[in-house]
Amino acid sequence: MAREELGPLPAGRHGYSREQVAHHQRERLIAGLASAVAEKGYAAVTLADITRHAKVSRRVFYENFESKEACFLAAFEVVVIHLRELGAEAVEGIEEWPRQAIAATRAVLFFFASEPDLARLCLVESRGAGPAVQARFNEAVGEAAPLLRRGRAERSDGERPLPDSTEDSVLGSLVSLAFRKVAAGEAEGLPELLSDCSEFVLAPYIGHDKAARLARATA
Repeated sequence: MAREELGPLPAGRHGYSREQVAHHQRERLIAGLASAVAEKGYAAVTLADITRHAKVSRRVFYENFESKEACFLAAFEVVVIHLRELGAEAVEGIEEWPRQAIAATRAVLFFFASEPDLARLCLVESRGAGPAVQARFNEAVGEAAPLLRRGRAERSDGERPLPDSTEDSVLGSLVSLAFRKVAAGEAEGLPELLSDCSEFVLAPYIGHDKAARLARATA
């Protein structure tokens, strides 16, 4: 029997504290859920599937999570935190807002293309993973709204004000584009959407012509 299947081990025998062992097992469970969801889809995944992929016991699962949904939320949160960091790195040192928006969009698309299982977990399976997951998904998408809202400063004073719902509409459309690609099993092709996504993000703020020129340059 694998050591991880035994649950937390006494400190000292293996060089790790109880806290380190518990943290490692939690990470394995999160990774196990992501693998199981990619294999079977969230609705069909059982605790046995998760623990099998994680190589830990059912008891260890319940020491870390109260339910499959709670484990899914933890996995989702790990991805959100990483994307937040990637986005911050992507825009660092860029002063022009349009290029910031393009850089952040590129970072998200390329990350999900490199991690198709996580792309499916976040963009596809989250839709059927329960109301708590769906609410967190909506919150996470909304985190990008402040970056888009900066684009309002790019508009001239004489232009008609944008509706308050502009950012929500743009983000919803971007999510739909990515969802269709990932649901079709084509997550690796997400970078192909960079030009279209960039133009869609920029157009309400700087106009379609300028947005199209900058978007083409990203290709």
